Amino acid sequence: MLWPLSQSLVAGWAAASGALAGPFEPAWQLLERFDVVYKRGRRYVHSPDPDYQLKAARLRSVWQEVLKDPIASVLLYQDELTYYRCPTVFCDYATAGSDAPRAVQGTGYNTSRRIAGCLNAYTGRLICWQRSAFDHQTFLRYLQAVEGRYPRAKRISIALDNWPVHFQPDVLAALQSSKITLVFLPTYAPWLNPIEKVWRKLKQEILHLHRYSSRWKDLQERVEQWLIQYDRPAPDLLRYVGLLPD
Repeated sequence: MLWPLSQSLVAGWAAASGALAGPFEPAWQLLERFDVVYKRGRRYVHSPDPDYQLKAARLRSVWQEVLKDPIASVLLYQDELTYYRCPTVFCDYATAGSDAPRAVQGTGYNTSRRIAGCLNAYTGRLICWQRSAFDHQTFLRYLQAVEGRYPRAKRISIALDNWPVHFQPDVLAALQSSKITLVFLPTYAPWLNPIEKVWRKLKQEILHLHRYSSRWKDLQERVEQWLIQYDRPAPDLLRYVGLLPD
């Protein structure tokens, strides 16, 4: 059992530190003396990428180029999100003592939809496509469409994760003749990609506990409306994701 094991570990630690408990002092009292409490765990990811510092430094270098000339140099944070016909369970307000808020699942297959998005690190503009799936050919067409939205740019740096579709040879080959440079983020480092917080905002405002489980087309249109509102300079979105100080 966990607690007896913890007791033995605490006893060994206490003996090594000279903080010996009394003959009948339980482990929890000893822990309390050192301000140690029982806590629930939390999800945690540590990037195992050996080139973490190098990749993070490259991202900072690109950002410095953008600050010098934000018209000629553009930095976009890119990512994909999958959402579903069935709503996700989340917290919501309800009458005290009543039944918990319901994520009504409806009936039938839990159809999914993919979004690819690019967040402009300087303006907050969000450019998104919705598709049933994103294979490497669709992804390439999306990047080409994004490039077309920045006709005055000389260089478009797109920071993105290590999803295999991003590495496809025909994608990389096609981009050789474009203004786009892919800046790959360290593996398992979502905190370096602010568009992750855009997806969080979308989930909180639309997808969690939504009421469209039997109206799949309506849900897609509602998501599209939400995305389109940020297809413009959006300082409010930049503040939300932490790229613009208050």
